[in-house]
Amino acid sequence: MKKNTRRLLSTASGAAMLLAGCASNATVEQPSVQEEASVQNDYGITVTEAKTIEYAKVANVGGSFEFNQDVVSPSDEVFSIFGTALTGLCAAPSYALENNKGTATMYVNVKGDIRKAYSIDIKELAGEGKETTRISLCACSTGPASATGKITGVKLEDVIQMADFNDGVNAIKVVGSDGYGQVLPLSYALEKEALIVYKINGMDVPSSTQFWIPETVAKYFTRDVVDIELLATDDVPSVDARADEYRAQINILNSAENAAIALGDTVTFEGYADDLGEPIAAIEFSMDGGETWTSYPTDNATTESWVYWYFNYTPKEIGTYRLTARAVTAAGTVSPLESTVTFTVSELAGGEIA
Repeated sequence: MKKNTRRLLSTASGAAMLLAGCASNATVEQPSVQEEASVQNDYGITVTEAKTIEYAKVANVGGSFEFNQDVVSPSDEVFSIFGTALTGLCAAPSYALENNKGTATMYVNVKGDIRKAYSIDIKELAGEGKETTRISLCACSTGPASATGKITGVKLEDVIQMADFNDGVNAIKVVGSDGYGQVLPLSYALEKEALIVYKINGMDVPSSTQFWIPETVAKYFTRDVVDIELLATDDVPSVDARADEYRAQINILNSAENAAIALGDTVTFEGYADDLGEPIAAIEFSMDGGETWTSYPTDNATTESWVYWYFNYTPKEIGTYRLTARAVTAAGTVSPLESTVTFTVSELAGGEIA
């Protein structure tokens, strides 16, 4: 039989590194699942009926696995996730000053508990060799939305380098043109190498800058930065973490609705996992409703970017299958919310994958 590889539709793609091989497959009895379907009765009235789907179960599902941390979110999806326009991630641009040549200049005011306030041109600072580029994860603290972007800007440390602090300065607030800003520990922002960003995925943020803090929830990100306030507070503020239900988050990005999969085809699934607190240590898969799990390590993964993974599976029998994925962090946190995809394998595929 000729072997084909079926790559299901997904929302992002990229090169990856092969990490693990196969495990043995064993087909056992099928579970029954009730699903609802809308049909018309003899009187032309639409009613809802329950139908039973038999899912083929595979214990200790095995295949080949690979992952990387270089895949970034397509810009249009990034903007959609965070409800922003044009080229902003976690923020929407609106502020700029124009010089007489029409070139955007981006000034930020540094003030607060310092001996003398000043303004600084971020673009000018970048031109002095202070520009830096890195991949960074941006995720909501109380929702599942997350994205990874390749960000370019200058470090906060370089922006405030000229500031002559008053005694007791221990906090910072980065404020946008809309007045939004969150107070956080200055030491935390410097340790995480926070950036004033003006490019995302190689695209200019139109006429604006954004404040990014790697490995930090998006509530601390600021769009359209105008002021950096250095503060002496009585109590050092804490930094909110991601809600427990969104820790070790995982998503399967494929859709198999229109896929034509024949017996013997190798099916490629892909998705991502992130935690924003601990490195993802492994991705696990089940094809028997969670009775057994096969674990694939993600060695040396960091918290700065999501783990973008691929799982290749070759079904050995016809039937309808449900693949479930979950992530495990280095500290042992397991995804509270698993991700699933359903697909059907036939004797012969009836056509190409849509």
